[in-house]
Amino acid sequence: MKKKIVLTLLVIGLISIIYISSSTATYFGRYIKWRNSDIEDYQKFPKYEFKASNNPYHFAKNINHHLDTLKLTGSGSTKSSLIDILRNSGTTAFLIIKNDTILYEKYLNGYSRSSMNTSFSVAKSITSLIVGKALGENLISSVNDPVVKYIPELLENDTTYKKLLLSDILDMRSGIQFKDHDLPWGDKPKAYYYPNLRKRIIELSLADEPDNKFTYNSYNPILAGMIIEKATKMSPAKYFEKKIWDELGMEYSGSWSMDSEESGMAKMESGLNLRAIDFAKFGRLVAKNGNFNGNQIISKNWMEYNIEISEKYNLSEIADDLYYRNFWWIYAKKNGTAYSINIISGNGHLGQYLFIFPKEKIIIVRMGKKDVNVDSWKNIFLEIIKQ
Repeated sequence: MKKKIVLTLLVIGLISIIYISSSTATYFGRYIKWRNSDIEDYQKFPKYEFKASNNPYHFAKNINHHLDTLKLTGSGSTKSSLIDILRNSGTTAFLIIKNDTILYEKYLNGYSRSSMNTSFSVAKSITSLIVGKALGENLISSVNDPVVKYIPELLENDTTYKKLLLSDILDMRSGIQFKDHDLPWGDKPKAYYYPNLRKRIIELSLADEPDNKFTYNSYNPILAGMIIEKATKMSPAKYFEKKIWDELGMEYSGSWSMDSEESGMAKMESGLNLRAIDFAKFGRLVAKNGNFNGNQIISKNWMEYNIEISEKYNLSEIADDLYYRNFWWIYAKKNGTAYSINIISGNGHLGQYLFIFPKEKIIIVRMGKKDVNVDSWKNIFLEIIKQ
């Protein structure tokens, strides 16, 4: 009995020593001390900060308070009011905007209009817009460019990289290795916590031939960020600030989390931090085909290419009408050989959602500290639109 107690105390002591001695300047230290990601992670990482606009854009308002009581299917077959679903699901912000007019705006669970949220993987979709801007300025010549044109160091680890195109990265068809689990040797936590993401990318091999199959992989947007960096000769966060952020009339400041002070690489896979009302402005930009108040910020060609789908991009294993293209999730109905786009969305961890409904001219933003008691936010959004 005494031996068991001593052994238990030794194990606890060893774990305590490891925890105390771990530095958050290292990957292992971050894994041990930070462990589970949350929407306040912007406070942990160093960041590149963006200022609020001197000339902010404000959506018109026509609040419909009756939407609070709208009966929707949250979990199972039980109908609940929208406000109860929001309160019980960990939602921090919920916006419905139609024709540039806010119909519904709620902040819950301790959050307010001025509260910062991190976007998690919706940052991948915003990265697509940055790539489109660099292409429009001819800083990147084509989506068919070999990746090694910009990052030749990749060939030192795996010569198959010569086949990899920028388009393969954007469509999550790169074939780059990605161990999709949360154990310390997995690529999921490494893509999130690694303090030198450029170094990590160069270490990676290809697990599959490029353009062979879809694999959701957080290394792809990081590599896209490295290409933006090489092409524009500035950090992707700074290029984003100058070419996109400053043009959207942001009401509040924002930031992009970096891997570390020393490396200074923007976390393109997850690190955009902002307020929900400013988040909606990216939805407006997409809904208006890259135009914002008469200024064509992202070329129409890129915006059209963004949603150019075919059977190749269909993710029928998830949903028959779901496609993935250029870091965006697209829901579409096939009519013969043509496609009717119903939804363009960016989706993030813990239920961060930017949903654009092009036909209805509706933008829905949902941000949350967790994602519980809801079977499908997409279905809730569709119920709202239908009603």
